Amino acid sequence: MKKLLPVLLCLTLLSSCLRTSAPPLKKTLTLFATNRFQRIDGFGVNISPAQWNDGKLKPAIDKLVDDLGARLFRFDCTGLANWLDPSRRNSEGTYPRQYLDSVYHSKVFADAWETFRYLNEKGIEPFFNVSGRIHPALGSVVEPQHLVDFDGYAEMIATMLFHARDNQLLKFSMLAPFNETDLGYPEGPKINVDEIVMATKAIIKKLNKYGLKDIKLIVPDDSNPQCHRLDALLADTSMVKRLMVFGTHTYGNSDIGDSENWYKSETENAKFVSHVVKSQFNNSSVWMTEYGDLDQTGEVEFEFAWRSTRRLLKCLHDGFSAGLAWDAFDNFHEHDTAWATYGLLKTDTSKWTYYPKKRFYAAKQLFQFIKPGWYMAELRAPQSSYYDVYKQWHDPFKNFMVMAFVSGNGKDFTIVGMNNTESNVELTVNLPDLHISGYNQKVVYYRTNQKDDCLKVTTYEPDEKVVSFIPEKTIFTLTTINQTWRLSNWFTR
Repeated sequence: MKKLLPVLLCLTLLSSCLRTSAPPLKKTLTLFATNRFQRIDGFGVNISPAQWNDGKLKPAIDKLVDDLGARLFRFDCTGLANWLDPSRRNSEGTYPRQYLDSVYHSKVFADAWETFRYLNEKGIEPFFNVSGRIHPALGSVVEPQHLVDFDGYAEMIATMLFHARDNQLLKFSMLAPFNETDLGYPEGPKINVDEIVMATKAIIKKLNKYGLKDIKLIVPDDSNPQCHRLDALLADTSMVKRLMVFGTHTYGNSDIGDSENWYKSETENAKFVSHVVKSQFNNSSVWMTEYGDLDQTGEVEFEFAWRSTRRLLKCLHDGFSAGLAWDAFDNFHEHDTAWATYGLLKTDTSKWTYYPKKRFYAAKQLFQFIKPGWYMAELRAPQSSYYDVYKQWHDPFKNFMVMAFVSGNGKDFTIVGMNNTESNVELTVNLPDLHISGYNQKVVYYRTNQKDDCLKVTTYEPDEKVVSFIPEKTIFTLTTINQTWRLSNWFTR
């Protein structure tokens, strides 16, 4: 047996050499930067202020804004929609000033204001979101979590926003007043499809009463895209100037989405976008205000990162203009009274420090290098000139998802993709109408996989094309944007 060991070792080394020296799989794409689709509004996270801890949350926020590149923050002050007691209202349906002051100067809201203010200081304008259970007095007698007192619900929200602006001097311009009302408790109050318009108009009326006519709404923020729950909203054109964004959520578990048919086919996501675009609200945006995965074991971190990123790419492929990860960091969720580990950042509760997970770096491949105000652009693969009955199985991009984005002025671009199963891919991207060499641009290649965390692999001097080698099971980014960019460089709305 000892005499066989050197022979076996030689055979192993030879086999390894043969594998590594195998010719690369060549794939070619052409980026047509002037063929543009939806405008990108940005990327971000859902965040709650309960872990403010006298400012100990600041490093986490710094990491999310400066390193991750998050621009959109969906901000939930309490995780519940019952912070005011309806029994304290007077005959006019409003609350005494002294009572409101006691609530909005409480520790819960003081932490919320400080967290929000710190985001403002970093150039971010979060948008308020309201979720969780309501006070039973606002619900029906039969079903207390089925919202029927729309005026009372709107009064509660309007007083919060009025205090945030008038007393705390916070900067914001948008509100997401509902959360998954198609599901109801514990995600938010139940609101039936025939009640959505009444509930939304109640919010607008109260905002106007409190001098907040500039605040735009994000609705309906259902648990998944459902066109029938949009119909009544889209039919009422009186709200065209107030409904800025139509939002929805997407999650999954296990390997949903591995099929190329799922990626390329028209899903409910695409139908949701089309429903808005074809309406009188076609100047409004469509956002995925929550995306992610449902795994809570903590044992499949890379798979979590992979599946979440794939869902975000699918949303962009289907026409969404923004994606917000659920959620920013591990935290206790008030609405279902449970500690959750969905966060992009791991929370060390003994020291209240925060560490990026693999899902953070996967999200960064998009967040940091696709800027607000950019556009999704066409990537085209060469087409065969002969009839092929096996065309869909011969497709070289069958297991290789890739998308492109360009700046408004055409000087910058970012290509993001996922190599699912193929090893040693040589990707060539032609850039016929960018002429980036004329702007003295360089192209940087970043990747995230089991080993690398948004690693800067190399920098190219492009000559109207870029050639990169993409390993198997890798999320990759080719971009003219250097990671040292800050918010002051971003194109804003």
